[in-house]
Amino acid sequence: MKRSPVRVAVAGAHGKMGRAVVAALVAADDLDYAGGLVRVGAQQGEYTDLAALFSHAKPDVLVDFTRFPQSLSIALAAIAAGVRPVIGTSGYGPEHLDQLRDACEKTRVGCAVVPNFAVGAVLMMKFAEEAGRHYRAVEIIELHGAGKKDAPSGTAMATARRLADAASFERARTEHFKADGARGAEHRGVGIHSLRLPGVVAHQEVIFGGDGETLRIVHDSTSRESFVPGVLIAVRAAATLDRFVEGLEHFL
Repeated sequence: MKRSPVRVAVAGAHGKMGRAVVAALVAADDLDYAGGLVRVGAQQGEYTDLAALFSHAKPDVLVDFTRFPQSLSIALAAIAAGVRPVIGTSGYGPEHLDQLRDACEKTRVGCAVVPNFAVGAVLMMKFAEEAGRHYRAVEIIELHGAGKKDAPSGTAMATARRLADAASFERARTEHFKADGARGAEHRGVGIHSLRLPGVVAHQEVIFGGDGETLRIVHDSTSRESFVPGVLIAVRAAATLDRFVEGLEHFL
């Protein structure tokens, strides 16, 4: 017996990623684009009110590409309504992920937070985690477009957490600073540097230093098309998800 297509709504449907995801959903045979959540200028099949979207569009899954902290409120409301969120918005901290995790445990409605939907970025983080077991010094450089509102990126923070959980790192100390912030941010011994420039989609480099050597693991997204296959993978997996998941690697 053929299964009914998964009904998928998109929050932030007018954004750059939102538009790309909507187009992919419309083209997919096993997925139905149920409707979009937008801030203004709602057209047919679009809503400016989340409750109306849930009531009329009746989605099974909600893909979120809005902005934080609105994204957290949207996700919690979706879980309460029995709709499984797939979140691509950055800006989430550990305490916010705990809120989502608790909501999933109480309702048995799943939720996926995906710092980066590009398969290559997932592999970059996996390789970096493996390499980190052999080094004691590491720095992350992430580069995104000038319009990105948060820093560090969700991918950089997810990478830093994975590295710090897998091994122990120490940063070389600097005694004299000639400019504030010259050494960037730090998470449990992992250095993080955020660059913002026009004309960029996404770049991340993880640099390990050892005695007489360095190791660089690099990933580049040159187009937002690199994220779309990962979004569809997460959406299909989320349709029956009953727990909280962080990272696309759980679905690959």
